[in-house]
Amino acid sequence: MIKMIVMDLDGTLLNDDSKVSSYTMSILEKCKEKGIKIVIATGRSRAAAEEIIDLIKPDFSILNYGTLILDENNVIIYTAAFSLAMPDGIFECMGKMNAIEILSKEQNISLSEIAAFGDGFYDIGMIKYCGTGIAMENAPDAVKICSKNICGNNNEDGVAKWIEQNILSIVI
Repeated sequence: MIKMIVMDLDGTLLNDDSKVSSYTMSILEKCKEKGIKIVIATGRSRAAAEEIIDLIKPDFSILNYGTLILDENNVIIYTAAFSLAMPDGIFECMGKMNAIEILSKEQNISLSEIAAFGDGFYDIGMIKYCGTGIAMENAPDAVKICSKNICGNNNEDGVAKWIEQNILSIVI
């Protein structure tokens, strides 16, 4: 059973106009009502994600490619520094996954109980290692290959439709 849903923002939860539809908002609200934790995971900084955080009100926000985790009250619960020794791209790809592992331990939720949605190379870690990894239809093939599922694109509420059909329909 899925207990946590982690979603990238740009190209995933947000449409090309950087908006979240009312349909998607209603699906996220239904998830919260059923006790499913909502988490956003983005490369965006806190300031760049603030408007979306205020709108969605996620249980947790993973920001700056995983170097910052905020709780639902925007209180910092984890922060890390970038390592200059890491090869280009490695941190961006695995940073979100490291943050998800921290949250899964803290919330006592197994990785197998987490669904992760993304569209970019930096989402591969979470798509590959979370129990249910879903690539967006608009993702590059290299990302789709790593996923267990593919949902509709970001301009057609792909995330919300997949959640409604595959998670909410089976949650009791």
